[in-house]
Amino acid sequence: MRNLLFTFLIILCSTACKKDPHFVLKAELNDSIQTPILAIYDDPDTKLDTIYPNNGKFIYTFIPDTIHLIRLVTPEGNIIPIFADKLQHVSIKGSFTHPIIEGDGDNGLYGSFLKSIHNVTNKDSILAKAESFIKTHPESFVSAYLINQYFIQARQPDIDKIEQLIQPLQGHIKDSRILNPVMKDFVKTNNKELNRSNEFMAYFSCKNRENEYVPWDNKTTNYTLVNFWASWDSKSLTARDSLSNIMEKLPKENFRIINISLDYNKQSWLSFCKEDTKQWIETCDFQGWNNTIIKQNKIKTLPCNILINQNRKIIANNLYGLELLQEIDQLISDQ
Repeated sequence: MRNLLFTFLIILCSTACKKDPHFVLKAELNDSIQTPILAIYDDPDTKLDTIYPNNGKFIYTFIPDTIHLIRLVTPEGNIIPIFADKLQHVSIKGSFTHPIIEGDGDNGLYGSFLKSIHNVTNKDSILAKAESFIKTHPESFVSAYLINQYFIQARQPDIDKIEQLIQPLQGHIKDSRILNPVMKDFVKTNNKELNRSNEFMAYFSCKNRENEYVPWDNKTTNYTLVNFWASWDSKSLTARDSLSNIMEKLPKENFRIINISLDYNKQSWLSFCKEDTKQWIETCDFQGWNNTIIKQNKIKTLPCNILINQNRKIIANNLYGLELLQEIDQLISDQ
């Protein structure tokens, strides 16, 4: 009887002591958000999920196999980064523009960083605090996020400064998708200068007509033309048709076009869509000018397109016809 009781106690203890492997994110925001929020997974793989808040409140949970870098993105383009690992719990209060983040691991660190800059208005002071955090946390994914947010995404990136900040980071942080792809472009420039543009297109995520996730990054196609249009805008329709006409002249293995529509009505959009192929992709979220990608990349007029490489580096804007053909031919010949 004594041995049986002892065995029962061991089983009871082991059951109670088992840790829940779920990552749990609990949000109670003051924004009273009702519209869907995108959960965009950036690392180690890209995928898209949707969260449906109820007056700014939601609980988001899953079992990660490794740490995941996730961005919560509102239709207005506001972003909160989340660093999700198993066993961790995170809470977000305040608002999407001024979140108060508490939790385990990197989430707690990022929350502390946000508190440190909450009342800071001077840009140089914020950069100094970001640099200080990065130097004292070489093992943290928050450092990778801050390098990208405050230094890589700057209008005129200081490549020497960026390399100095990245060099002490631990290997798995350097190799994260938030840093590694962009750094490949820096390495290619012998004279510490970026060709043409020092800017990178904001992350974007969308779904095609089959409701399949279309990631911004592409391991097989070197160049992507992100084309913006709408069925209600005749000029953008004409411009899109011109792209369709020359698409066959562009190499399938090196080039694709993602067409992002600003339509509000699904049937109107579908009536003007062309057949999807590996090289031609149609997508629309029916938010019009409130489309997250439009807001993130500050698109103001139609027609408009942005040519980017695999790492989201902006190569050129508003290329059509012969000019586009010549640009792609030159880029391929320079490889």
